Amino acid sequence: MIFTSILKFEAKFLRRFCAGILLISLFANVFAQEAEQAISPKLKVESQLSTLPAEKTPAIQQEQSALSVPDFSSDLVGEGDQLLITVFGQPDLSADVIVGPTGIITLPLVGTIDIKGKTANEVASIFSRKLEQGQYLLNPKVSVKINQQVSRSFSVIGEVLRPGRFPLQGQMSIVEALSLAGGVTPRADKHLKVLRRASQNGHTELREFTSLKLDFDDEKNNDSLMQKILPNDVLIIGQQKNFYVYGEIRRPGMYPMEDDLNIVRVLSIGGGVTERGSASRIIIHRKSDNGELKEIPAQISDTVLPGDVVMIKERIF
Repeated sequence: MIFTSILKFEAKFLRRFCAGILLISLFANVFAQEAEQAISPKLKVESQLSTLPAEKTPAIQQEQSALSVPDFSSDLVGEGDQLLITVFGQPDLSADVIVGPTGIITLPLVGTIDIKGKTANEVASIFSRKLEQGQYLLNPKVSVKINQQVSRSFSVIGEVLRPGRFPLQGQMSIVEALSLAGGVTPRADKHLKVLRRASQNGHTELREFTSLKLDFDDEKNNDSLMQKILPNDVLIIGQQKNFYVYGEIRRPGMYPMEDDLNIVRVLSIGGGVTERGSASRIIIHRKSDNGELKEIPAQISDTVLPGDVVMIKERIF
């Protein structure tokens, strides 16, 4: 009887002990899940912060700002520019001057000022400062306006629709310059010359800088036509050069020159030799440098020059 009671007590104790262990495990799991949920938002925020773009370094910011800096070179004062200088409230001190080759101008009261390579605002600041330093005016208000900016201009002459002088604003390519001049005429040559100022022995003169082919269909030629022009450049488009073919040819007349033109190509352009003509009896009439007209017996492969007159003679038999 006593033994049986002891066994029942032990079994009841074991059941309660196991139940307690299970409750402790359950509470531990719940606490672990809550702790994980509390930590996961923090980890999520940290991961999002790690994916944000890095702050720009000063070097990168300087590089980007340098790329976006506008071009103020068009405001620089140069030789031939006409400046309208106004001192507010003092009409006697205002002036209308033209900048000479030295870049020195003469202004009322203050005398000469070197303004070469300076902007209009800088010229106004210099004049204002000199007026105040000389005790001529107290806090003078000066404005400088570039009336005509000859130093920042270029010229297009020859076979264009609107030849003349044009202002050079910012950077401009050769194609843009030709467009500003209205484009080329139907009589325009296929070559363009660019004259550029060059200094030698203290003298400045225009010299031929480059000669370009005006062929807009040739993609290889696009890069050369997109090169930038400089202030005071002169673009020259000459009149189209021609050659002449007469005699025993099916389509005699005047034709525009082509690159690497020879007698074979001339005969092809002229429609070929007539039944009475002879491809072996061809004469080129060519004017020499001294103006003398020469007759040159020509072969099929001979080169034809601008202004040449190609004569196809009759056959002997």
